[in-house]
Amino acid sequence: MMTTVAVLGTGDAGFAMAQRLLDVGFTVRAWNRTESRARPLEGEGALVFSTAADAVRTAEVVVVTVFDTPAVLDVLEQIAPALETTAVVLQSATVGSGIAEVVEAGMRLGVRIVDAPFLGNPGPARRGELTLMVAGAPEHKRAAAPVLEALASNLIDVADEPGGASLLKLVCNTWLFGMNAMAAQAAVLAESFGLDPALLLRAVAGTNADSAYLHYRAAQLTGRSDEVLSPVRAAVKDLGHIRSAATAAGVPELLLTALQAIYDRAADAGLADRDLTAVRAVLAR
Repeated sequence: MMTTVAVLGTGDAGFAMAQRLLDVGFTVRAWNRTESRARPLEGEGALVFSTAADAVRTAEVVVVTVFDTPAVLDVLEQIAPALETTAVVLQSATVGSGIAEVVEAGMRLGVRIVDAPFLGNPGPARRGELTLMVAGAPEHKRAAAPVLEALASNLIDVADEPGGASLLKLVCNTWLFGMNAMAAQAAVLAESFGLDPALLLRAVAGTNADSAYLHYRAAQLTGRSDEVLSPVRAAVKDLGHIRSAATAAGVPELLLTALQAIYDRAADAGLADRDLTAVRAVLAR
């Protein structure tokens, strides 16, 4: 039975994943570029290391949750010499079409990679309720199955080679960022008409126009909470991936260009670390 998992990247989601894995009985070895972000996991039973290479020694599965493609490539270079020959690396960062570079690096370095981005924030991660999209060799997916099943309530097997899962993540994020922008616009319109934006939720509740997203982010959309469920800066990065992939696929960018402009303006206005719903400030001007 698998017992040891390394978690590389303990930002909000990675930290919650490590906690979940500890809860269900795995030995967790953790590393983060800013070490102080990982150290609190020691109090919960994890082993925290100063280098990524030390963290992956003896690990059977490695979960990589760093920010972007260059960070993933850097981590792979660091850990490749220290990995067990049978270890599987779950690439869970949102890298978009950068997955091709990650796969190439994995082949060059002899690293067994499963493309495994996720949908969900730290709350679902902590409860093992993420949606995980996986693409990779069947034997590699089987080897990582105990970890995947511990982290996710919804596992989507996309393909038998890495790549498709990261592209599906872009598709899902396109829907998410579009919903968020339109929800923020609707809230702004309600306020401009002198209405309580909470009336929007009441009006659509139970109809075909209802959305779980509206209720999930109701407090942010109506201005009652500043909690960050996902930051604007992540949307800016991911929309860059989405537009690049859309261009490569020959898809017109009319809507995507407008969408990215909204999030770019929010970031430029100093809202990069605020929740996605902070685009309200841009749409209200």
